[in-house]
Amino acid sequence: MHPLARACPASRQHLAREHLADAGISRYGLEALLRSGGLLRIRRGVYAPAPLPVRARHLLSGGLPDPAYVAEVRAVLLSLGADCAAAGRTAAVLWGMDMFVEPRLVEVNVPTGRSRVALPGVDATRRADGGVVELGVLGCEGLPVTTALVTVVECALTRPLREAVVIADSALRRGLITLDELVAAVGARSRRPGARRLRGVLEFVDPACESVLESLFRVLALEQGLHPESQVTVRRPGGGRVGRFDFCFREQRLIVECDGRRWHDPEDVREKDRRKDNELARLRWRLLRITWDDVVHHPDYVGRLLKDCLAPQDTAA
Repeated sequence: MHPLARACPASRQHLAREHLADAGISRYGLEALLRSGGLLRIRRGVYAPAPLPVRARHLLSGGLPDPAYVAEVRAVLLSLGADCAAAGRTAAVLWGMDMFVEPRLVEVNVPTGRSRVALPGVDATRRADGGVVELGVLGCEGLPVTTALVTVVECALTRPLREAVVIADSALRRGLITLDELVAAVGARSRRPGARRLRGVLEFVDPACESVLESLFRVLALEQGLHPESQVTVRRPGGGRVGRFDFCFREQRLIVECDGRRWHDPEDVREKDRRKDNELARLRWRLLRITWDDVVHHPDYVGRLLKDCLAPQDTAA
């Protein structure tokens, strides 16, 4: 077997200098491979048979991270060497956590005693404690990544409220952490910097939220002083089920659906939704359909709409 084939099995995307040395490739052999194009220098001290692939439009799709981004993260960690780990939103991508704003850079943690890290495309912070595991991603060798719980806490400490809540909700929804674990982690930091920020995020999380849009809507509502129930089942007077809906203000008989669907959804799904909407009207429920554009780009409009619809109704004839 050629030494390069031994150094680069199918499960290994990139090669550090030690991989090449273990396969019997000397410094002169490496230089020859680089001259011939048999290997390319991807990052400082990191090599591969081919260039890094181009990132996809979204780093997470269908719960799986973009292979190109994973390759980029792997190359960064090999270049940094031991004791460094993917962290923050980069770790969230590798764990499959949904997020509102994806990272442009590769976010990593480095040991506190390490000198300043300055690499292009890398956002490095110093790690004061442990919480790192080897995570197998896309069938390749494991990557050092902060644990799911540490990842959620780090994002809560560093990202804006609604971004942090989206990540925490996703981790809870996917079963990567439990609410009890998150509560305990927040409590353990009660006397440390950022404790108030963590408690604020904890007040907003809801494992029942089933999408990024639902988490964003719930944060918006809570910031307006409104407290919707999540994932509510509406039934007919005889007990028959009308359906389950994203949010409900029961006293005001107001349902809110976060409508993230696209024009190409199957017609039978849309027909089912229309029947559910009609059944709500029959039972004297009001329905609001809130879109991604509404929540993300027009939050003031959504806030006013909710307050107007929840205001006491004037029944005078």
